[in-house]
Amino acid sequence: MSERDLAAQRLLAVTEEELQRIVLDIHDGPVQNLFAALSQLTVLRAQMSGQSLMPDESAAVINRTINLLEVSLADIRDLLGTFRSPEFARSSLREIIEDIIIQHEAITSGSITLEMSPLPAESIPLPARIALCRILQESLSNVRRHAGVVNATVKLWAEKKSLHLEVSDHGRGFEPPQLNGPHGTEKQEHIGLRGMRERAALVGGKLFVESQPGAGTRVCVEIPIHG
Repeated sequence: MSERDLAAQRLLAVTEEELQRIVLDIHDGPVQNLFAALSQLTVLRAQMSGQSLMPDESAAVINRTINLLEVSLADIRDLLGTFRSPEFARSSLREIIEDIIIQHEAITSGSITLEMSPLPAESIPLPARIALCRILQESLSNVRRHAGVVNATVKLWAEKKSLHLEVSDHGRGFEPPQLNGPHGTEKQEHIGLRGMRERAALVGGKLFVESQPGAGTRVCVEIPIHG
């Protein structure tokens, strides 16, 4: 393995550590503050509900604020749950993939069809596991946020010296940007796709997205696992 490849894989591990630090900071900071604000408003509403002097418009504002805080907390918790750190170092790739899908189904009440062929008996490198799992999480998150459906199909298989992951849905679809080559997108609105592309590239892999409006989306990634 070249020094460049080693540097890329180390960068992936460092990025993963930074992501977990951000997740923890959000949980221990803004989430706790939002929860405290929600609790205080709930107590205030209970105290004022029996007072005839409280204007109807004030009660409506308090109720709307409480609802906004509840929705925001639920969204943040879903997001933090999506990017919690799987047991990359201790669990097999199969176990991590299954856990990600179980968690996604619990969050969305949707159904994910998983098709997983036997994987190589030898250990799959940690950087490859991190990249595949983060790409899977982002792909499933995109299904929930953009596809307009809650069901999807995930396929994982090994072929020669590579691992292949495919996530497909029958949602609303879109016009995907060019991802690879000198004209690959760098636009801010494609940050999710760019992130998946770069994660694949850090371990020598490639990402492809096939989609069109009204025809669903298919995300495919190929990652080498042997020299």
